[in-house]
Formats: sequence, C-alpha cells, structure tokens
Amino acid sequence: MHSMPVNLLDLSPEEFKKFLDSFDHVFSDCDGVIWAANALPRVGEFFDLIKKHGKTVHFVSNNSIRSQQNYEDKFKEAKIENGFQFLTTPSFAIAGYLKGLNFKKKVYAMACDETVKVLNSHGIETKTGPLLGVDVFDDYVQYLKDDPEIGAVVCDCDFNANLAKVHKAVTYLKRPEVLFLCGATDRHIHFGQGRSALGCSIFTNIVSDETNRSPIVLSKPGKLFGEFAMKKAGVTDPSKVLFIGDMIEQDVGLGKNTGFKTLLLLTNIPKETMLAHKTTRPDFYADSLASLVPLL
Repeated sequence: MHSMPVNLLDLSPEEFKKFLDSFDHVFSDCDGVIWAANALPRVGEFFDLIKKHGKTVHFVSNNSIRSQQNYEDKFKEAKIENGFQFLTTPSFAIAGYLKGLNFKKKVYAMACDETVKVLNSHGIETKTGPLLGVDVFDDYVQYLKDDPEIGAVVCDCDFNANLAKVHKAVTYLKRPEVLFLCGATDRHIHFGQGRSALGCSIFTNIVSDETNRSPIVLSKPGKLFGEFAMKKAGVTDPSKVLFIGDMIEQDVGLGKNTGFKTLLLLTNIPKETMLAHKTTRPDFYADSLASLVPLL
C-alpha cells in the first residue's frame, strides 16, 4: 500500500516547521510550477522565503527546447534572480554524460535545435536530419546506410521527427557499441483544464521498440538525471532534497527514483487523479506555491 499524501495546508504550525526542518535543499520543476503561459502568482516570493529559511534552491526541467534567453526572461518575469544558473535540463545532462565518458565520436541527434547547440557548445560534434524524408518507400534505402562516425544516438524533444530520422537512428543503434541516450520522456504534455497533447517521447519509444534497446534516460524521471542535478548543485544526500513538481510520472517519479522527498502541486491535475494513481504518490501536496507563502 502507498502512504496517503499529506496536504501541507492541513498542517499545524508545529507540523509545518517539522516539515521545513526535514530538508535542506529545494529542487523545483519549472513548467506548471513557476509558470504556465506566464509566471504564476507569488512564485518568486515563495523561493525568497524558502531561502530565508536556510534552504538552497535549484531548478530542474525536461524542457530542452527553450533557449537560455527564453529561460532567463521567464525567471525574470517570475521575479527569480539568476534562475538559469541553477537550472538543469536534459541537454546539459546529456552533454555532461558524454563528456564524462571522454566521448570522441559523433552524435546522431534526433533532437531540438537547442539540444544540438548545447552539445556543440560542449565540443560534441553532431549530425542531424533530414528535415523531410522522401515520398517513395523504395527510396528509403538511403536511410538504412550505417555511418561509422556515429557513436551515439540522442533523442530529445524533436518536433520535426519523421520516418527518415527514425530509420537512421534505428540503423546506427544496430551496432551495440553505439550509445542510446534520451532526454525528455514526457509521453503527454499537460496544459491544464484537462487538456493534453502527445509528447515527443513517442518517437523515442518507436526507436526503442524497433531496436529492442532501452535508452539511458537523462531526464525526469531517470535516476541518472536526478543524480546529475544533485552533482551540479553540490548536494550529496538525496533525503535532504524536496522536489516540487506538477506531474506524477515525471516529477514525483524522479523524486522516488532518486530518493528525494516530493511535493506535488495540483496546478494541472485534480486531487482525485493524484489519489487514484496506482504506482506513484507524492509525500506532500498543495494547491500551488502561492498557497504556501502565508505558511512561510
């Protein structure tokens, strides 16, 4: 049986203090927690108060699509200073992982432009494309040719994924020594009010199914991603981390896989959905960051 999540708004002042004393670091998701289309109410105030309680604050996102400037603008609107400096995304985790292996070959990137830029900025050469495949199946033989320069396939948020790219990725991964890495694993993207859309991970899943290979997950909810975020933040004890998110599979899942305490915000899913989840439940929940400000 999974324990019942605790509503932080129901705690007495003494119980809330005990909650605060149970962690030293806050890792927070961004989309759906700090902002939606625009910054959510009082989020900057929440993190300022958390810091006054002696906690360090760091940010984690599966969104490699945003540019550094876009992230900086979003943090500024939310009144969070230097947020990007304390942010971990899959693109940086992938680059860090490959650099840690002293990777010297080239990457075939079925990924968004920003991920490719990050890899290149770390000295990792990439090959991409094609943006459009051919229209006749007989001509797809050109995408079945191996490329010995490729030493890794990276899948991360490619909105322009297509059959030709999938063929190339599958072809390279037939060699067992070629690494298979993936960023965002979000199968669905939630927009609130019960609306959602398919995420780009469906293309990663196709590649995985066709090659009978599981990727190394360097995004939420992968443990390696959580450990990378900890290393970047200089944190050594996962039990002293509170992870704040708005998605059960990605955010609570990351927390459970890495050993963090978890706080789910009900900004995109109702309480009933949280309680009905069969495999994963948060330790704590609240309506929003704004709802917690008066308690701090």
